[in-house]
Amino acid sequence: MSAATEAESPRTTTVALPPLDARAPLFPPVTLRTMLRAGGVLGVIWLLGAVLALTGEDRLRLLGAGLMLPGGGHLASGHPLHTLGAVLALVTAVLIWWMIGAVVVPIAVWALDLALGVTMAHHHLTDAGLGAVAAAGPALAAFCLAAHAVRHTRRRQRAARLNAGVLARPATITRVPSRVEPPVREASTDDLERLRFALDLALQPVSSFDGFDRRDQFREAALRYQLCLLGYALAAYRHTCAPAFGGYLTEAHARSIEKMGDRRVWGYWALENAWGRLSLSRDPVDNNDNVMLTGWQGVSVGLFETFDDTRFSAPGGLTYRWSDEETYSYDLPALASSIAKNMERSAFTLFSCEPRWIYPVCNTFAVNTLLMDRRLHGGAAYDRLHERIRTAYLTEFHRPDGRVVGVRSETLGMSWSPWAGDGVWLPTTYWLHPAYPDIAHRSWRLLRETVLRERDGHFVLPATLANRCDSGSYAFGGVAFGQILLAMAAREIGDEDVAVRVLAHLADTEPIRRAGGAARYGGVSTQGNLYELMARFGRASGMRDLIGGGLPDTWRTGPRLADADYPDVLVARAHTDGAALHCVLAPGAGPLRTAVVVDRLTPGRPYHVRGALEREIVADRTGRSTLTLDLGGRLELDVEPRP
Repeated sequence: MSAATEAESPRTTTVALPPLDARAPLFPPVTLRTMLRAGGVLGVIWLLGAVLALTGEDRLRLLGAGLMLPGGGHLASGHPLHTLGAVLALVTAVLIWWMIGAVVVPIAVWALDLALGVTMAHHHLTDAGLGAVAAAGPALAAFCLAAHAVRHTRRRQRAARLNAGVLARPATITRVPSRVEPPVREASTDDLERLRFALDLALQPVSSFDGFDRRDQFREAALRYQLCLLGYALAAYRHTCAPAFGGYLTEAHARSIEKMGDRRVWGYWALENAWGRLSLSRDPVDNNDNVMLTGWQGVSVGLFETFDDTRFSAPGGLTYRWSDEETYSYDLPALASSIAKNMERSAFTLFSCEPRWIYPVCNTFAVNTLLMDRRLHGGAAYDRLHERIRTAYLTEFHRPDGRVVGVRSETLGMSWSPWAGDGVWLPTTYWLHPAYPDIAHRSWRLLRETVLRERDGHFVLPATLANRCDSGSYAFGGVAFGQILLAMAAREIGDEDVAVRVLAHLADTEPIRRAGGAARYGGVSTQGNLYELMARFGRASGMRDLIGGGLPDTWRTGPRLADADYPDVLVARAHTDGAALHCVLAPGAGPLRTAVVVDRLTPGRPYHVRGALEREIVADRTGRSTLTLDLGGRLELDVEPRP
């Protein structure tokens, strides 16, 4: 991080934002080496094709033309429609490779085209056609290089203007933790209705997935992302409103983690590893790649352990079950070890989700897993790798104008520009904040001042196709998903004005679906609604504090609401100062008399109680006590040690 100037307060520091590289080379260094290696392989194939094309045998010449250019055998024989079909088939195959990691598909499609070009009886190569094939490949490569050079020059010019303008002002960045005693607010009735959507998802039997979107298990709508986001959302609520509550909240988060071991969630890896890495191993952790499981789940487990017990860090605490006879047992330190191994072997440092495709947004979860492994278990991988990771983000995975590169091919070096929309940039900004706050603040400054537009009192993202896609359902046209990500990032960075106005606009415009006391946005995917909970229960530097700093000692040791029935008792607030417990409770299913359990009391010590039928209690030898409540509406429950 840049050197700090005079601190604005004990918990903040003022830093210069990292400047954009207005002299960035045409390709970053690792990307360039990767492209040269891939280009060398393709060049050898082209030369082999040229040698075959110069032989006297017609079928070999057709094979050579097909090696020089996909569809080249058809083009050299004067069949442009066949050529177009072959090219479209190969483009589709590359898209399939990108979507599900199946590197074998474009190879198979090219091989099939070669076979067709050679065996079709009406294909007869002409010298003019062969000349067109020989020129087409180099001409296409030169055109792409020239187009990239033009765009790159414009981005460097834009970088110089941004450095002198938008990025010239320093930024105020919080320390970790940002506050000695973080605020604990009371959840509103609307907050609790939204929270129940997440709780109902999580508290169903571990084997059930009612209410989850079931589109596919390879891309953004996969169950694994919904389950991890479920854990993040519960942790965000707990951090903001109920740090002194365990009970069904602990159980809900634990079940969201345990569900990840279901083959329906992680079984995709057997296929992706086979057709992407040509490996028959089904192990989802001890492998190359798969940051979309190890990184994403690592953050959820680390957040769980921050609040609760270490069950998922015990040997075998995380079990991925393929069958009764085949299971893979790991734990949180093992996830961190797998991440570190993959980063150390990767030339880009960041490593792949789908085999051979590197997504910087997914790697932010890997970084945060290493950060929590350091805090929770003394892991050394983050300290060893964080400078390499930082350099990779700044050089290989950001454009000269500061926009994030959405995805880059580990094999070819190319980036997939349509995947660099604001819907990717925003969560990348959010999740970079714990480890690299200056990069996150630079991204937010660029987003806030060069992308966002204010319209009718609220903020909007550009009306691009990428910004109008709900990644949790693949539905196009709506703006809510992008708006939710905008509010989430704004609140974490500390731009409360944007967050409040975006969330208020969503509440005014999006239809709400209510069922069984729970509420959600009806036109938004399950994933989008879970992101909305993260925005709703977030605060400035909330996730940065939680990942990097954990909890204050008073929260970890003070009295806690240990048990309550769901949905009978809803917890709007549960806070401890280390000695006393202060709760605000509400009925979830109408007025009733119920019992709750308080723990982490001092054994044998008397406590005053307000809000329960008992007026005084004495903790048992385990530090627990049961209280009886008449819960008819909002109820304040206080348990304080007697002087």
